[in-house]
Amino acid sequence: MVMRNFGYDEEGWRGSQSERRLWQRVAGYCSDHVSGLVAAVLLSLLVTGATLALPRLMQLGIDNYIFASDREAEVRLAGLARVALAYGGLVVLLFGAGFVQVIFLERIGQSVMHRIRNELFGHLLKLDLSFFNNHAVGRLVTRLTNDIQNMHEMFTSVMVTLFNDLLRLAGILVLLLTMNLRLGLLMTCFLPLSILITVIFSRLARTRFRAIRRQLARLNTAIQESIYGLSIIQLFGLTQRSQHRYEELSREYCRRTFAQIRLF
Repeated sequence: MVMRNFGYDEEGWRGSQSERRLWQRVAGYCSDHVSGLVAAVLLSLLVTGATLALPRLMQLGIDNYIFASDREAEVRLAGLARVALAYGGLVVLLFGAGFVQVIFLERIGQSVMHRIRNELFGHLLKLDLSFFNNHAVGRLVTRLTNDIQNMHEMFTSVMVTLFNDLLRLAGILVLLLTMNLRLGLLMTCFLPLSILITVIFSRLARTRFRAIRRQLARLNTAIQESIYGLSIIQLFGLTQRSQHRYEELSREYCRRTFAQIRLF
């Protein structure tokens, strides 16, 4: 039986790299958490609104009260106090909404990862013994731990950051167009360039990240094989050879990790 790898290529087999297909598989696991996802989206709207309102309040405080020399000092201080109070309230609201949103996504992510781990473990138990003779245990453990943990980070970190940033960007453009049409149109001209750079960066980063995952699987495989066959390694005097092999794999893993950091 062949172990299929979806979304990347490894060991001579290229999996399906259709992003729509991958997102459909992820959406299937999220179908039981629609209410939590809807709540997270509503909280994202709240976070975005509060984030965009903060600089607006600061502008009102500066223009209408701090530099409003035509008003009396008491009026300016009272108005500035109201603006400061509203600003503090928005900061508290922003923190609370972001905190609750993270909790929602954390629960969803943990639930989805729990389901995926159970399904993969049950699938492994049904495989023939010949499958485990052809696939290293360290590689399988990597697939069931590190790779699934990366999906969990997608739910708790990547998705919330990406969605909030997109909403914030849309809100900033709307505010710019409302306040200054010419400036808003000028900034909109840079939007296609930003999208193009993001697409190029994502493809480059995806290639580097897959290389890191493959090397991590090899590294974990070397550790598992060395520990499992420790008595044989010591019996035949292969300690230095095993140490050298591990150092080479670890050095390559470090090189690939730094290659992802030095993407540009």
